[in-house]
Amino acid sequence: MLLTLRDRLLASYIAILLIMLILIGGVLLLFLRSVPLPTDEIASDLTGTLLEIRVLDVIQDNSLRSIEQRTIVFLESESDTRDVRMLVVTSEGEVHFDSDRVFEEGDMIRETDHDRLFFAESPRLGAVYNGTFINADGSQWVYVAQPLRPYMPARRDALYLVAAAPVPHPSLREVFRLFGDTFFRPLLQAGLIGLMVAIGLSVLITRSVARPLQQMSRAVRRIADGDLQQRVPVDGPHEVRALAQSFNEMAGRVSANQQAQRDFLANVSHDLRTPLTSIQGFSQAIVDGVASDPEAAQHAAQVIHDEAARMHRLVEGLLDLARIEQGDLQMKDRAVQVDAVLRAVSESLSVKAQEKGLALDIEIAPDMPRIAGDGDRLAQVFTNLIDNAIKYTPAGGRVSLCAQTNDSSIVVTVRDTGEGIPAADLPRIFERFYQVDKSRQRDRRHAGVGLGLAITHQIVEAHGGAIRVASKVGEGTVFTVWLPMAASDAQTLSLHKR
Repeated sequence: MLLTLRDRLLASYIAILLIMLILIGGVLLLFLRSVPLPTDEIASDLTGTLLEIRVLDVIQDNSLRSIEQRTIVFLESESDTRDVRMLVVTSEGEVHFDSDRVFEEGDMIRETDHDRLFFAESPRLGAVYNGTFINADGSQWVYVAQPLRPYMPARRDALYLVAAAPVPHPSLREVFRLFGDTFFRPLLQAGLIGLMVAIGLSVLITRSVARPLQQMSRAVRRIADGDLQQRVPVDGPHEVRALAQSFNEMAGRVSANQQAQRDFLANVSHDLRTPLTSIQGFSQAIVDGVASDPEAAQHAAQVIHDEAARMHRLVEGLLDLARIEQGDLQMKDRAVQVDAVLRAVSESLSVKAQEKGLALDIEIAPDMPRIAGDGDRLAQVFTNLIDNAIKYTPAGGRVSLCAQTNDSSIVVTVRDTGEGIPAADLPRIFERFYQVDKSRQRDRRHAGVGLGLAITHQIVEAHGGAIRVASKVGEGTVFTVWLPMAASDAQTLSLHKR
């Protein structure tokens, strides 16, 4: 059985070559069968037969316009005896007699060839002519003719005695016998040589196609075994190269997803362990009566509350992420006044900035147009960006919020003078579960698991916008959000009705 791609390709090439050779041989065979056999031998036999028929001995009438009944009877007898077709025609081709009764008296014969065969030595016999004519059924006949009045051959009304036989066509056996050495043997030899050359070329071609696929198959098995660094060379035909490129991209994404999952497990495990430990410890203190005085009990309850809130934020982030991955993140299309959303977010976070000793600058262009979108989700985006800026900016620093418009979009910039993000982390900053070095200081009560920026990125893109980040360690970070403006109020209203 042909199990491998290489074997199937090779077999298909061989099958195509064999089919082509058979078709060429068959067409050649049909052509050779349609070619008439040489008629020299037939003409010679007809000439001998014609000269043996002594029709002049029975012709009594000197008229050249008709033949006697006794002559017709004689010619019919000779035709049956010698198994040859006899005709009497004029020099113009008008039939006076046909032993096969195919032509009626007065019919015209259409000649395709006519030539003088030889001059007879006896003046009684006259010249003998050879040629071919088309029968009434379309078949071709070879004939030999002699004038019935040899001493008046030039007369237009002279009669000719004709002996005819059908032009033979060869049978398959005769074709092979006549043309086997001339055509079929060289064709077979050439076919075998061509088949050998084609097999060699097909081996090279199939190898160029099959080898990259085999390499991909081995790489897939190794990836299944856990080796996610497998890549395949991009070579071979265009389609195979495209497949190899897609395979390498897929392998890279699988590797990135695996890394993201490892990061997720590490982050979730770490961030769940800390609040659970705190909750367990302080609750145990309450149970054991260690926190018996009101102040200690209040402190323990506050810690338990804060850690529970932190776990709640973690669960909410995971739920949002699950909705994003399943495409179930609900977005409400309505008219949104972005400047109002930005003022509300900055006002809610201004107290936090003051407590940390930061300056929060707000610069919003007047008369900003409305956009079509979800105000609550956009508030989530800007809250996350400003809150991160406050977290990672030391006391005495500055956080700036700037919003303005250009030709087709609203541009919102959140800038801080914090510690910055290392260049190696910037390409992955919007990946799910990814966190910059955890040694970076953060208030553990409000820490996350690396979902905030991933969710922010998804929300902005769901609004048809884009978000970019630029940062330099020690100088700060800038997040820029582009949101497309609605074409008109009518469009905004129509979105609101959906």
